[in-house]
Amino acid sequence: MNHGYDNQTICALATAVGGALAVIRLSGEVARETAQRLWRGRARLDRAHARRLMLGQLYDEKGVLLDQQCLAVYMPGPESYTGEDVVELHGHGGALPMRRALEALLRIGLRSALPGEFTRRAFLNGRLDLTQAEAVAEVISAESDAALALANRQLAGDLGNEVEAFHEQLQAILAEVESHLDFPDEELDWKPLEWLEDQIAGLQARLGKLSATRREGEVLREGVTLVIAGAPNVGKSSLLNRLLGRDRAIVSSIPGTTRDTVEAELVVRGIPLHLVDTAGIRASEDTVEADGMARAKDAIAVAELVLWLTDASSPETQVPWPGWPHRGTVLQVENKCDLARTQSCGEMPIRISVLTGEGLEALADAIETAVLGRRGGTTGTVAVSARHAALLDRVRAKLAEALPFLETSAWELAAIPLHDALDALGEITGRAVAPDLLDTIFHRFCIGK
Repeated sequence: MNHGYDNQTICALATAVGGALAVIRLSGEVARETAQRLWRGRARLDRAHARRLMLGQLYDEKGVLLDQQCLAVYMPGPESYTGEDVVELHGHGGALPMRRALEALLRIGLRSALPGEFTRRAFLNGRLDLTQAEAVAEVISAESDAALALANRQLAGDLGNEVEAFHEQLQAILAEVESHLDFPDEELDWKPLEWLEDQIAGLQARLGKLSATRREGEVLREGVTLVIAGAPNVGKSSLLNRLLGRDRAIVSSIPGTTRDTVEAELVVRGIPLHLVDTAGIRASEDTVEADGMARAKDAIAVAELVLWLTDASSPETQVPWPGWPHRGTVLQVENKCDLARTQSCGEMPIRISVLTGEGLEALADAIETAVLGRRGGTTGTVAVSARHAALLDRVRAKLAEALPFLETSAWELAAIPLHDALDALGEITGRAVAPDLLDTIFHRFCIGK
Protein backbone atom coordinates (compact mmCIF):
# COMPACT_ATOMS: atom_id res chain seq x y z
CA MET A 1 0.00 0.00 0.00
CA ASN A 2 1.62 3.27 -1.13
CA HIS A 3 -0.79 5.66 0.65
CA GLY A 4 -1.18 7.73 -2.54
CA TYR A 5 2.54 8.01 -3.27
CA ASP A 6 3.78 6.85 -6.66
CA ASN A 7 6.24 7.80 -9.38
CA GLN A 8 3.82 10.07 -11.21
CA THR A 9 4.97 13.62 -11.93
CA ILE A 10 3.49 15.96 -9.32
CA CYS A 11 2.84 19.68 -9.09
CA ALA A 12 1.75 22.20 -6.47
CA LEU A 13 1.90 25.84 -5.51
CA ALA A 14 5.04 26.31 -3.43
CA THR A 15 4.04 29.76 -2.18
CA ALA A 16 1.10 31.08 -0.21
CA VAL A 17 -1.82 32.49 -2.18
CA GLY A 18 -2.00 36.28 -2.33
CA GLY A 19 1.68 37.25 -2.27
CA ALA A 20 3.49 39.42 -4.79
CA LEU A 21 4.96 36.33 -6.45
CA ALA A 22 3.72 32.80 -6.94
CA VAL A 23 5.74 29.66 -7.63
CA ILE A 24 4.53 26.37 -9.04
CA ARG A 25 6.82 23.41 -8.52
CA LEU A 26 6.81 20.28 -10.71
CA SER A 27 8.78 17.12 -9.96
CA GLY A 28 9.02 13.86 -11.84
CA GLU A 29 9.92 12.19 -15.10
CA VAL A 30 7.87 14.47 -17.38
CA ALA A 31 8.22 17.71 -15.41
CA ARG A 32 10.30 19.44 -18.09
CA GLU A 33 8.20 18.30 -21.07
CA THR A 34 4.95 19.26 -19.33
CA ALA A 35 6.17 22.68 -18.24
CA GLN A 36 7.39 23.35 -21.77
CA ARG A 37 3.83 22.90 -23.04
CA LEU A 38 2.69 25.92 -21.00
CA TRP A 39 5.77 28.13 -20.78
CA ARG A 40 7.26 29.73 -23.89
CA GLY A 41 10.54 31.60 -23.97
CA ARG A 42 13.40 32.33 -26.33
CA ALA A 43 15.18 29.16 -25.26
CA ARG A 44 13.78 25.78 -24.30
CA LEU A 45 13.91 24.15 -20.89
CA ASP A 46 16.77 21.70 -21.44
CA ARG A 47 20.09 20.72 -19.94
CA ALA A 48 21.90 23.41 -21.93
CA HIS A 49 20.00 26.00 -19.92
CA ALA A 50 19.66 24.06 -16.65
CA ARG A 51 19.52 26.00 -13.38
CA ARG A 52 19.08 29.32 -15.17
CA LEU A 53 16.03 31.52 -14.66
CA MET A 54 14.62 32.29 -18.10
CA LEU A 55 11.94 34.83 -18.99
CA GLY A 56 8.91 33.87 -21.03
CA GLN A 57 5.12 33.78 -21.13
CA LEU A 58 2.76 31.33 -19.47
CA TYR A 59 -0.28 29.92 -21.28
CA ASP A 60 -2.86 27.28 -20.49
CA GLU A 61 -3.14 24.13 -22.61
CA LYS A 62 -5.54 25.89 -25.03
CA GLY A 63 -3.14 28.75 -25.69
CA VAL A 64 -4.83 31.35 -23.47
CA LEU A 65 -2.26 33.79 -22.05
CA LEU A 66 -2.06 33.59 -18.26
CA ASP A 67 1.07 35.61 -17.41
CA GLN A 68 2.97 37.92 -19.77
CA GLN A 69 6.17 37.69 -17.74
CA CYS A 70 6.89 34.34 -16.14
CA LEU A 71 10.27 32.98 -15.10
CA ALA A 72 11.07 29.28 -15.48
CA VAL A 73 13.96 27.23 -14.18
CA TYR A 74 14.75 23.58 -14.95
CA MET A 75 16.78 21.54 -12.43
CA PRO A 76 17.60 18.08 -13.77
CA GLY A 77 17.78 15.13 -11.40
CA PRO A 78 19.42 13.63 -9.53
CA GLU A 79 21.05 16.94 -8.52
CA SER A 80 17.78 18.62 -7.55
CA TYR A 81 15.86 19.02 -4.31
CA THR A 82 13.78 15.90 -4.88
CA GLY A 83 16.40 13.95 -6.80
CA GLU A 84 14.05 14.01 -9.83
CA ASP A 85 13.67 16.43 -12.70
CA VAL A 86 12.24 19.61 -11.20
CA VAL A 87 10.80 22.71 -12.85
CA GLU A 88 9.68 25.87 -11.10
CA LEU A 89 7.46 28.48 -12.72
CA HIS A 90 7.71 31.92 -11.09
CA GLY A 91 4.82 34.23 -11.94
CA HIS A 92 2.90 37.20 -10.62
CA GLY A 93 1.00 36.64 -7.41
CA GLY A 94 -2.71 36.94 -6.87
CA ALA A 95 -5.39 34.31 -6.80
CA LEU A 96 -6.00 33.74 -10.49
CA PRO A 97 -3.01 33.44 -12.91
CA MET A 98 -1.02 30.67 -11.27
CA ARG A 99 -4.15 28.89 -10.10
CA ARG A 100 -5.23 28.67 -13.73
CA ALA A 101 -1.77 27.37 -14.64
CA LEU A 102 -1.96 24.74 -11.91
CA GLU A 103 -5.38 23.63 -13.14
CA ALA A 104 -3.96 23.31 -16.67
CA LEU A 105 -1.12 21.11 -15.41
CA LEU A 106 -3.62 18.84 -13.69
CA ARG A 107 -5.73 18.62 -16.85
CA ILE A 108 -2.64 17.69 -18.88
CA GLY A 109 -2.13 14.72 -16.59
CA LEU A 110 0.03 15.68 -13.62
CA ARG A 111 -1.02 14.79 -10.09
CA SER A 112 -1.43 17.30 -7.27
CA ALA A 113 1.30 16.80 -4.67
CA LEU A 114 0.33 15.44 -1.29
CA PRO A 115 1.43 17.29 1.88
CA GLY A 116 5.22 17.12 2.15
CA GLU A 117 5.56 14.97 -0.96
CA PHE A 118 8.41 16.96 -2.49
CA THR A 119 10.46 16.53 0.68
CA ARG A 120 9.35 12.91 0.99
CA ARG A 121 10.71 12.24 -2.49
CA ALA A 122 13.95 13.97 -1.50
CA PHE A 123 14.21 11.51 1.40
CA LEU A 124 13.27 8.45 -0.67
CA ASN A 125 15.81 9.44 -3.34
CA GLY A 126 18.62 9.83 -0.82
CA ARG A 127 18.90 13.61 -1.00
CA LEU A 128 18.06 13.97 2.71
CA ASP A 129 18.01 11.59 5.66
CA LEU A 130 14.89 11.56 7.81
CA THR A 131 16.29 13.96 10.42
CA GLN A 132 17.06 16.47 7.66
CA ALA A 133 13.60 16.03 6.16
CA GLU A 134 12.05 16.75 9.56
CA ALA A 135 14.27 19.82 9.85
CA VAL A 136 12.74 21.30 6.69
CA ALA A 137 9.39 21.62 8.48
CA GLU A 138 11.15 23.00 11.57
CA VAL A 139 12.90 25.72 9.56
CA ILE A 140 9.49 26.82 8.25
CA SER A 141 7.83 26.79 11.68
CA ALA A 142 10.73 28.29 13.70
CA GLU A 143 9.55 31.11 15.98
CA SER A 144 12.90 32.26 17.38
CA ASP A 145 16.49 32.68 16.22
CA ALA A 146 17.53 29.79 18.47
CA ALA A 147 14.87 27.50 16.99
CA LEU A 148 15.92 28.49 13.47
CA ALA A 149 19.59 27.84 14.25
CA LEU A 150 18.69 24.43 15.69
CA ALA A 151 16.64 23.52 12.62
CA ASN A 152 19.40 24.64 10.27
CA ARG A 153 22.02 22.58 12.13
CA GLN A 154 19.78 19.55 11.82
CA LEU A 155 19.16 20.28 8.15
CA ALA A 156 22.93 20.49 7.65
CA GLY A 157 23.16 16.92 8.96
CA ASP A 158 24.52 17.46 12.48
CA LEU A 159 22.02 15.13 14.14
CA GLY A 160 22.09 12.57 11.35
CA ASN A 161 25.90 12.45 11.44
CA GLU A 162 25.91 11.90 15.19
CA VAL A 163 23.38 9.08 14.92
CA GLU A 164 25.38 7.53 12.06
CA ALA A 165 28.45 7.53 14.34
CA PHE A 166 26.39 5.61 16.93
CA HIS A 167 25.32 3.22 14.18
CA GLU A 168 28.92 2.50 13.16
CA GLN A 169 30.00 1.88 16.76
CA LEU A 170 27.07 -0.47 17.33
CA GLN A 171 27.81 -2.31 14.10
CA ALA A 172 31.37 -2.91 15.32
CA ILE A 173 30.02 -4.33 18.59
CA LEU A 174 27.57 -6.55 16.75
CA ALA A 175 30.23 -7.74 14.30
CA GLU A 176 32.38 -8.85 17.21
CA VAL A 177 29.45 -10.73 18.78
CA GLU A 178 28.42 -12.43 15.54
CA SER A 179 31.98 -13.51 14.78
CA HIS A 180 31.61 -15.90 17.72
CA LEU A 181 28.55 -17.36 15.99
CA ASP A 182 30.15 -17.62 12.56
CA PHE A 183 33.42 -19.16 13.73
CA PRO A 184 32.68 -20.93 17.03
CA ASP A 185 35.50 -23.45 16.71
CA GLU A 186 38.17 -21.08 15.45
CA GLU A 187 40.84 -19.53 17.60
CA LEU A 188 40.41 -15.97 16.41
CA ASP A 189 41.78 -12.81 17.93
CA TRP A 190 38.52 -11.92 19.64
CA LYS A 191 38.15 -8.81 21.74
CA PRO A 192 37.97 -9.44 25.48
CA LEU A 193 34.65 -9.11 27.30
CA GLU A 194 35.92 -5.93 28.94
CA TRP A 195 36.21 -4.31 25.50
CA LEU A 196 32.60 -5.11 24.69
CA GLU A 197 31.43 -3.81 28.09
CA ASP A 198 33.45 -0.59 27.71
CA GLN A 199 32.11 -0.03 24.20
CA ILE A 200 28.52 -0.50 25.33
CA ALA A 201 28.98 1.69 28.41
CA GLY A 202 30.52 4.47 26.34
CA LEU A 203 27.77 4.23 23.74
CA GLN A 204 25.06 4.30 26.39
CA ALA A 205 26.60 7.44 27.92
CA ARG A 206 26.65 9.22 24.55
CA LEU A 207 23.10 8.13 23.79
CA GLY A 208 21.93 9.37 27.18
CA LYS A 209 23.61 12.74 26.71
CA LEU A 210 21.91 13.23 23.36
CA SER A 211 18.54 12.04 24.68
CA ALA A 212 18.80 14.56 27.52
CA THR A 213 18.60 17.41 24.99
CA ARG A 214 14.93 16.54 24.44
CA ARG A 215 13.67 19.23 26.82
CA GLU A 216 15.59 21.97 25.03
CA GLY A 217 14.39 20.64 21.68
CA GLU A 218 10.77 20.66 22.81
CA VAL A 219 11.07 24.19 24.19
CA LEU A 220 12.66 25.63 21.05
CA ARG A 221 10.38 23.81 18.62
CA GLU A 222 7.07 24.12 20.44
CA GLY A 223 7.55 27.04 22.83
CA VAL A 224 6.24 27.41 26.37
CA THR A 225 2.92 28.76 27.65
CA LEU A 226 3.44 31.36 30.40
CA VAL A 227 0.40 32.56 32.35
CA ILE A 228 0.43 35.84 34.27
CA ALA A 229 -2.03 35.60 37.17
CA GLY A 230 -2.87 37.33 40.44
CA ALA A 231 -5.29 39.71 42.12
CA PRO A 232 -6.72 42.76 40.33
CA ASN A 233 -4.51 45.84 39.90
CA VAL A 234 -1.20 44.14 40.70
CA GLY A 235 0.13 44.97 37.21
CA LYS A 236 -0.55 41.81 35.19
CA SER A 237 -1.59 43.60 32.00
CA SER A 238 1.13 46.20 32.51
CA LEU A 239 3.71 43.41 32.74
CA LEU A 240 2.39 41.85 29.54
CA ASN A 241 2.66 45.18 27.74
CA ARG A 242 6.12 45.86 29.16
CA LEU A 243 7.45 42.48 28.04
CA LEU A 244 5.99 42.93 24.57
CA GLY A 245 7.13 46.54 24.26
CA ARG A 246 3.67 47.61 23.12
CA ASP A 247 0.15 48.10 24.48
CA ARG A 248 -1.45 44.72 23.89
CA ALA A 249 -3.75 44.68 26.93
CA ILE A 250 -5.94 47.46 28.35
CA VAL A 251 -4.52 48.89 31.57
CA SER A 252 -6.81 50.62 34.06
CA SER A 253 -6.96 51.38 37.77
CA ILE A 254 -10.50 49.99 37.77
CA PRO A 255 -10.46 46.45 39.21
CA GLY A 256 -11.71 43.71 36.91
CA THR A 257 -10.73 45.42 33.62
CA THR A 258 -9.42 42.16 32.16
CA ARG A 259 -12.38 39.81 31.79
CA ASP A 260 -10.98 37.30 29.30
CA THR A 261 -7.54 35.91 28.58
CA VAL A 262 -5.29 38.15 26.45
CA GLU A 263 -2.66 36.22 24.50
CA ALA A 264 0.53 37.19 22.67
CA GLU A 265 3.83 35.71 21.46
CA LEU A 266 7.28 36.68 22.75
CA VAL A 267 10.84 35.35 22.72
CA VAL A 268 12.86 35.60 25.96
CA ARG A 269 16.49 34.39 26.02
CA GLY A 270 15.81 32.43 22.84
CA ILE A 271 12.75 30.74 24.35
CA PRO A 272 9.47 31.17 22.43
CA LEU A 273 6.79 32.11 24.97
CA HIS A 274 3.04 32.10 24.52
CA LEU A 275 1.99 34.76 27.03
CA VAL A 276 -1.46 34.63 28.60
CA ASP A 277 -2.72 37.56 30.68
CA THR A 278 -5.67 36.58 32.89
CA ALA A 279 -8.51 38.14 34.83
CA GLY A 280 -7.74 39.33 38.37
CA ILE A 281 -8.54 36.80 41.09
CA ARG A 282 -10.93 38.12 43.74
CA ALA A 283 -14.36 37.48 45.22
CA SER A 284 -16.96 38.80 42.78
CA GLU A 285 -20.62 38.26 42.01
CA ASP A 286 -20.24 39.64 38.46
CA THR A 287 -20.96 36.61 36.25
CA VAL A 288 -18.74 37.86 33.40
CA GLU A 289 -15.82 38.49 35.76
CA ALA A 290 -16.40 35.09 37.38
CA ASP A 291 -16.22 33.47 33.95
CA GLY A 292 -12.94 35.27 33.32
CA MET A 293 -11.52 33.96 36.59
CA ALA A 294 -12.63 30.44 35.67
CA ARG A 295 -10.74 30.80 32.39
CA ALA A 296 -7.69 31.98 34.33
CA LYS A 297 -7.85 28.86 36.47
CA ASP A 298 -8.10 26.68 33.35
CA ALA A 299 -5.11 28.40 31.78
CA ILE A 300 -3.03 27.92 34.93
CA ALA A 301 -3.87 24.20 34.98
CA VAL A 302 -2.22 23.55 31.60
CA ALA A 303 0.57 26.14 31.51
CA GLU A 304 4.24 25.18 31.70
CA LEU A 305 4.99 28.35 33.70
CA VAL A 306 2.89 30.61 35.92
CA LEU A 307 3.88 34.05 37.19
CA TRP A 308 1.82 34.71 40.33
CA LEU A 309 1.97 38.49 40.65
CA THR A 310 1.45 40.42 43.89
CA ASP A 311 1.79 44.07 44.92
CA ALA A 312 4.98 44.74 46.90
CA SER A 313 3.75 48.21 47.88
CA SER A 314 0.66 46.88 49.69
CA PRO A 315 1.62 43.84 51.71
CA GLU A 316 -1.62 43.98 53.68
CA THR A 317 -3.65 43.35 50.51
CA GLN A 318 -1.41 40.72 48.95
CA VAL A 319 -3.24 37.62 47.72
CA PRO A 320 -1.15 34.47 48.29
CA TRP A 321 -0.83 31.79 45.63
CA PRO A 322 -4.07 29.76 46.03
CA GLY A 323 -2.43 26.42 45.31
CA TRP A 324 -4.65 25.65 42.34
CA PRO A 325 -3.98 22.50 40.26
CA HIS A 326 -1.12 23.15 37.86
CA ARG A 327 1.35 21.09 35.85
CA GLY A 328 4.10 23.66 35.48
CA THR A 329 6.34 25.81 37.66
CA VAL A 330 4.88 28.69 39.69
CA LEU A 331 7.13 31.73 40.17
CA GLN A 332 6.16 34.19 42.90
CA VAL A 333 6.69 37.73 41.59
CA GLU A 334 6.21 40.99 43.51
CA ASN A 335 5.51 44.04 41.35
CA LYS A 336 5.77 47.76 42.26
CA CYS A 337 8.98 47.25 44.21
CA ASP A 338 9.85 50.87 43.43
CA LEU A 339 7.00 51.86 45.77
CA ALA A 340 7.86 49.35 48.50
CA ARG A 341 9.49 50.61 51.68
CA THR A 342 11.90 47.70 52.13
CA GLN A 343 14.17 45.60 49.95
CA SER A 344 15.36 46.43 46.47
CA CYS A 345 14.17 45.22 43.09
CA GLY A 346 15.56 41.98 41.75
CA GLU A 347 15.99 40.15 45.06
CA MET A 348 14.25 36.94 46.01
CA PRO A 349 11.33 36.47 45.92
CA ILE A 350 11.46 37.95 42.42
CA ARG A 351 10.81 41.66 42.89
CA ILE A 352 10.19 43.85 39.87
CA SER A 353 8.88 47.24 38.84
CA VAL A 354 6.94 47.17 35.61
CA LEU A 355 6.94 50.99 35.69
CA THR A 356 10.75 51.43 35.87
CA GLY A 357 11.86 48.10 34.40
CA GLU A 358 13.88 47.20 37.49
CA GLY A 359 14.15 43.50 38.22
CA LEU A 360 13.03 42.41 34.74
CA GLU A 361 16.44 40.88 33.99
CA ALA A 362 16.14 38.84 37.18
CA LEU A 363 12.69 37.76 36.03
CA ALA A 364 14.12 36.69 32.67
CA ASP A 365 16.81 34.71 34.54
CA ALA A 366 14.12 32.96 36.58
CA ILE A 367 12.05 32.15 33.47
CA GLU A 368 15.12 30.73 31.71
CA THR A 369 16.06 28.61 34.72
CA ALA A 370 12.50 27.34 35.18
CA VAL A 371 12.17 26.35 31.52
CA LEU A 372 15.65 25.02 30.66
CA GLY A 373 16.95 24.15 34.11
CA ARG A 374 19.88 26.53 33.74
CA ARG A 375 20.90 30.02 32.69
CA GLY A 376 23.11 31.04 29.80
CA GLY A 377 20.86 30.42 26.81
CA THR A 378 20.54 27.35 24.64
CA THR A 379 23.45 24.95 24.31
CA GLY A 380 24.01 25.64 20.63
CA THR A 381 24.35 21.92 19.97
CA VAL A 382 21.95 19.36 18.55
CA ALA A 383 18.66 19.03 20.44
CA VAL A 384 16.46 16.04 19.68
CA SER A 385 12.70 15.76 19.32
CA ALA A 386 10.42 13.50 21.36
CA ARG A 387 10.52 10.92 18.54
CA HIS A 388 14.31 10.88 18.49
CA ALA A 389 14.59 10.71 22.29
CA ALA A 390 12.20 7.75 22.52
CA LEU A 391 14.26 5.82 19.97
CA LEU A 392 17.55 6.72 21.68
CA ASP A 393 16.14 5.46 24.97
CA ARG A 394 15.06 2.25 23.26
CA VAL A 395 18.62 1.74 22.01
CA ARG A 396 19.97 2.18 25.53
CA ALA A 397 17.46 -0.33 26.87
CA LYS A 398 18.41 -2.89 24.23
CA LEU A 399 22.11 -2.47 24.99
CA ALA A 400 21.38 -3.08 28.68
CA GLU A 401 19.38 -6.17 27.68
CA ALA A 402 22.35 -7.57 25.75
CA LEU A 403 24.93 -7.23 28.57
CA PRO A 404 23.93 -10.28 30.69
CA PHE A 405 24.08 -12.52 27.60
CA LEU A 406 27.56 -11.23 26.76
CA GLU A 407 28.77 -11.97 30.27
CA THR A 408 27.66 -15.61 29.89
CA SER A 409 28.92 -15.91 26.29
CA ALA A 410 25.35 -16.43 25.04
CA TRP A 411 26.30 -14.79 21.76
CA GLU A 412 23.18 -15.69 19.82
CA LEU A 413 20.89 -14.27 22.52
CA ALA A 414 23.05 -11.14 22.81
CA ALA A 415 22.81 -10.51 19.08
CA ILE A 416 19.00 -10.23 19.14
CA PRO A 417 18.72 -7.02 21.24
CA LEU A 418 21.76 -5.59 19.45
CA HIS A 419 19.97 -5.99 16.12
CA ASP A 420 16.91 -4.35 17.66
CA ALA A 421 19.10 -1.46 18.79
CA LEU A 422 20.43 -1.02 15.26
CA ASP A 423 16.89 -0.96 13.90
CA ALA A 424 15.92 1.74 16.40
CA LEU A 425 18.86 3.90 15.32
CA GLY A 426 17.82 3.31 11.72
CA GLU A 427 14.37 4.68 12.48
CA ILE A 428 15.91 8.01 13.48
CA THR A 429 17.71 8.60 10.18
CA GLY A 430 15.33 6.59 8.01
CA ARG A 431 17.57 3.57 7.35
CA ALA A 432 14.64 1.44 8.55
CA VAL A 433 11.29 3.12 8.87
CA ALA A 434 7.65 2.09 8.40
CA PRO A 435 5.50 3.83 5.73
CA ASP A 436 2.94 4.79 8.38
CA LEU A 437 5.60 6.76 10.26
CA LEU A 438 6.58 8.55 7.06
CA ASP A 439 2.93 9.47 6.53
CA THR A 440 2.77 10.93 10.04
CA ILE A 441 5.95 12.96 9.57
CA PHE A 442 5.26 14.35 6.11
CA HIS A 443 1.62 15.17 6.64
CA ARG A 444 2.80 17.94 8.95
CA PHE A 445 4.18 19.73 5.89
CA CYS A 446 2.36 22.12 3.62
CA ILE A 447 1.45 20.76 0.17
CA GLY A 448 4.10 22.69 -1.77
CA LYS A 449 7.08 21.60 0.34
